[in-house]
Amino acid sequence: MIPTREDCLRLMFRYGMLEHIMDHSIEVARVALVLSSELNRKGEKIDLALVEAAALLHDLTKTECLRTKADHALTGSRLLREIGYERVGQVIGEHIRISNKTDSFRISEEEVVNYADKRVRHDRIVSLEERFEDLKRRYGKGERALELLEELREVTLKIERRIFSVLGIDPDLLERLLPETEDGHGRDSGECYMLSSDVKREKDFK
Repeated sequence: MIPTREDCLRLMFRYGMLEHIMDHSIEVARVALVLSSELNRKGEKIDLALVEAAALLHDLTKTECLRTKADHALTGSRLLREIGYERVGQVIGEHIRISNKTDSFRISEEEVVNYADKRVRHDRIVSLEERFEDLKRRYGKGERALELLEELREVTLKIERRIFSVLGIDPDLLERLLPETEDGHGRDSGECYMLSSDVKREKDFK
């Protein structure tokens, strides 16, 4: 079972997602959906509804975890599984670190959501280098933390190479794939059925 966009928004409000985390999640969903649509055009079989739901909800428990210091990938995954969204919970559980369970013969929903999250700093698309420099400044407290972030960067670079070798474009051209938003960036894409502006207007729905 996969929650609808409206279900996702209800959950975001129910669990008190902070405004800036919601904006980040909306942009991650926008990026993940466009990547998935373009990959499907190249022969991949990515579930767009699953990608949208997991991207919107990947930081569902982060607001609470800012207080408790718990791993929000694990707590979010557990919560979604408990309320009946098993597959969404699986994808959310992998949005920080990808396990070795992914299929080497296809690009998975886990990889797309994981990668899209790494390309969005706050609510803006950035390169992996810029994103990881920011992560190092914020979380690289000590030598071991920096080592783990570097390992994570290397894994993410591998995912990037997998995705963009299929797409046949340079990762720096990601923004050219994106549908146009209210500020005029990107281009129209009939394959992408969710625009960030659509979801932002739905914030009035609480």
